[in-house]
Order: sequence, then structure tokens, then C-alpha cells
Amino acid sequence: MAGVSEMGVTSFTLSSVKDGEKFKSFKAATTAVDDFRKPIATGGDEVSTQGLYKYHVFTANGTFTVTNGGNVDMLVVGGGGGGGANLGAGGGAGEVDTFASNTQTLSAGTYTVTVGALGAGSTDLNNKGGTGGTSSVAAGTGTMSVGTITALGGGGGGSFNTAAGAAGGSGGGGSYLQAAGGSSSGSNTNAGGSAGPNPNYGSGGGGGSGASATGGNGSGTNGGNGGTGLTLSGIDSNLSSLTSFSGMTNLSSGGGGATAGGGTGGTGGSGAGNGTTSSASAGGNATSFGSGGGGGGRSGNQGANGGNGKAGVVVIRYLV
Repeated sequence: MAGVSEMGVTSFTLSSVKDGEKFKSFKAATTAVDDFRKPIATGGDEVSTQGLYKYHVFTANGTFTVTNGGNVDMLVVGGGGGGGANLGAGGGAGEVDTFASNTQTLSAGTYTVTVGALGAGSTDLNNKGGTGGTSSVAAGTGTMSVGTITALGGGGGGSFNTAAGAAGGSGGGGSYLQAAGGSSSGSNTNAGGSAGPNPNYGSGGGGGSGASATGGNGSGTNGGNGGTGLTLSGIDSNLSSLTSFSGMTNLSSGGGGATAGGGTGGTGGSGAGNGTTSSASAGGNATSFGSGGGGGGRSGNQGANGGNGKAGVVVIRYLV
């Protein structure tokens, strides 16, 4: 059989029907490989194409359904911890597993996406702020080349009578008499700050995620500052173009600690809640995914509630 021209290939010569069938098989195989590299999928609370990628953003639990398998990157952020009450400490930030560290090959099938809940601010001097929920992506009917991805929630901030910060992704800050901040675990996490050395000193700020972002310690009559989280631009510059991230510049910052001594409450990292002063005002609520709430202040024998953390988020992207 003479030379064949198909899809611009003219140098391939078929000598028999058998060779022709081999050529068809070769074409089918290469087409399948090309298709496998470009997933087709549905699911998420926001779906958007930005630049070279398609993004599926989950701000609540859901299902990611893949009809054509391929390679994806995942951003998984745990929920932020709640601030402590009554000279409360700041809540810690959720763990962050970034796109760069989470490339997976997914087969056709379903995948369960869990978004970690926010840690509620404490309303009682006898209870710490709530620890944020764990976010995850796990296989349903499909298969994952690396396996389930999880990101721990941030630890709750300590309160007046339960002063030590809770452990978490990043730990919550400590409250009252040099109580220690909570320990950290996982990727892009840090420990919470410690409280100052006497009742008039500020509480420690909650630990924030990211390099060099440990929560600050209470100092003098001032609450400790929360640690700064990871910037959206550092993770993926397209994130700021997605509606779900409107108004955010960072993910997973730590909340600031409160004070009872007439000083200044600690400032939360970008998107986290601020700690409050001795006016007994409630700690600030977090506004960026995975960030911790601020600690509530204390005045005399009266204390204020801690601020709420912010729930986590899951984003799955792939080339289009």
C-alpha cells in the first residue's frame, strides 16, 4: 500500500491490512494518552477557567466527579481555630497543603471532598476556643495515585481557666500566667504564642501558617500578634481572580491575643481576627479561609467571647 497522509503524517507506509490495523491502534493509544492528561470533571461551589487552568473551588462538602481521568493539583486548607474567652488567646491557623506539593493522577470516578468547619470562639472562661475541622479529598469510586489528602484544623486559643492553647495544624495561643501555646502538626504550620507572666499581661497570639509565622507571645500589657499566613500570590496568582477569594490576600493566618491590662490586643495575621483590650469586647472573627479568631478581652471579673475562625477550603485545578 502506498504512502498514507493522515493528520499531516506522510512518511508512514502501510504494507498490509495488518499494518493498517496497527496504525489505527497506535492512533487510538496516543489519543487516549493525550485525553488522559486533560481531565474532564464536575463539582464545586465555583468553577472557573483562569489562564491555563480550570479551577473547582469547594467551600462546603461536596463530590468531585471525573468523567475523563488525568492529572490534577490540589490545594487543601483546614479550618481555622476559634479564639479563647476572658483574656483569651488567638486561634491557630489550619494546615495548608499547596498545589505544588499535591499533584495526583485521578481515574474516572467520584471523590469525596470534605471542607473543615470553622472553630467557634469560646463563650466561657472554662473552655478553649474550638479547634477547626480537618479538610480532605478521598477516593469514592475513583482511584488516586498518591491517596487521600488531609489538612488539619487550627487549634483553639486558651481561655482564662483553660489557659494552654490547643494543638492543631497551627497551635492556638496560650492564655494567662505564661500558659504555653499549642503545638503544630503538618505542612506549613507553626506553634501558638505563650501568655505573658502575670494577670495584667496580654495573652499569646495564635500561631499562623507559613514560614517564620509562629504566633507572638504576650508582652508587657499587650496581646501577642497572630502569625501571618501564606499569600494567595505565592500559592497561585490566579486565586485572587476567583470570586470565592474576594477580599482575601492570605490563607491560614493566626488570630491575635487579648489583654486585660489596659494594653493593646494582638493583631491577627492578614484575614485573621484581632484580639481585644480590657473593655471586654469580643475577639474579631476571621475572614480568610483557614484563619483563626481573635481572643476576647477581660475587664475586672468580666470577660468577652472569642472570635470565630474561618472554615477551610479545597481547590482542585488542572490544565485545559
